[in-house]
Amino acid sequence: MAGCAELPLIDLSSSDRIATAISIRQACMEYGFFYLINHGVEEELLQNVVDQSNKFFSLSIEEKMKLGRKDEDFGYAPLYSENHDHSTSSKGDSKETFHIGPLDGEESLQNQWPSKELLPSWRFVMEKYYKMLLSTGKRLSSLIALALNLEEDFFEKIGAVDRPSAFLRLLHYPGDMGVSDEVVYGASAHSDYGMMTLLATDAVPGLQVCREKNKHPRTWENVTHVKGAFIVNLGDMMERWTNCLFRSTLHRVMPTGKERYSVAFFMDPNPNCIVECLKSCCSESSPPRFPPILSGDYLRERIHDAYSK
Repeated sequence: MAGCAELPLIDLSSSDRIATAISIRQACMEYGFFYLINHGVEEELLQNVVDQSNKFFSLSIEEKMKLGRKDEDFGYAPLYSENHDHSTSSKGDSKETFHIGPLDGEESLQNQWPSKELLPSWRFVMEKYYKMLLSTGKRLSSLIALALNLEEDFFEKIGAVDRPSAFLRLLHYPGDMGVSDEVVYGASAHSDYGMMTLLATDAVPGLQVCREKNKHPRTWENVTHVKGAFIVNLGDMMERWTNCLFRSTLHRVMPTGKERYSVAFFMDPNPNCIVECLKSCCSESSPPRFPPILSGDYLRERIHDAYSK
């Protein structure tokens, strides 16, 4: 039986930004995961997003496939489309997803929306939530900069959060998948690719983390639901930026026999942002481990690998 992860609790509304930054630094070095409370997103809006997500995933597969994924980033992906862990014999993850990308600029034209006849308020709710999470992500990025001993507007100055490549991902994990000899995961073991992720869940368990991803056998811990809190985790790009000072933690979703919904917001940098080792994270004794890379190039490669069979 997996134990429970004791994730730190970070209060985004705290007036003591330095103390909050210190807490974030410790959380990111030890876990790479933390709970975010008092983030300013109303519970009513969050529930509305989950309800609208439920309505979409309840449509027929024929109706959903009319909005089938474009360019691996936008729209609907059915069960088993994605497999993060190619070392397993699994045919893919037992989840279906829907991706919504940036709402402004050329990328916004690639977004797909259910018809108003089927789901009248769906687009309005999702756009409102996207904008709220984008604002929350920017506020959090300034605290992460302080946690790295940088100026709090550092990520703004380098263009990372100026028109960021942020995606909202709706996830539906079916309940009973029947009897199978094959190993089935809701989401196979993986670390996220980008800067950071803000996750909201419906309180159904299943999410697990593994702090020591290079150790075998792996030790998994359950992440419990905290009402009203986002679960925040860092991605591989942040680990790369910080020269592995901050963790991008391995996680997975295990099936529990219960239907599960969650909503992930991926706060990733502007595609033209150069990700290179931060000066506060390297020294003569700890030189940069990774060469500079364009954020967009890195993310495209990682997303392509996840959907390749």
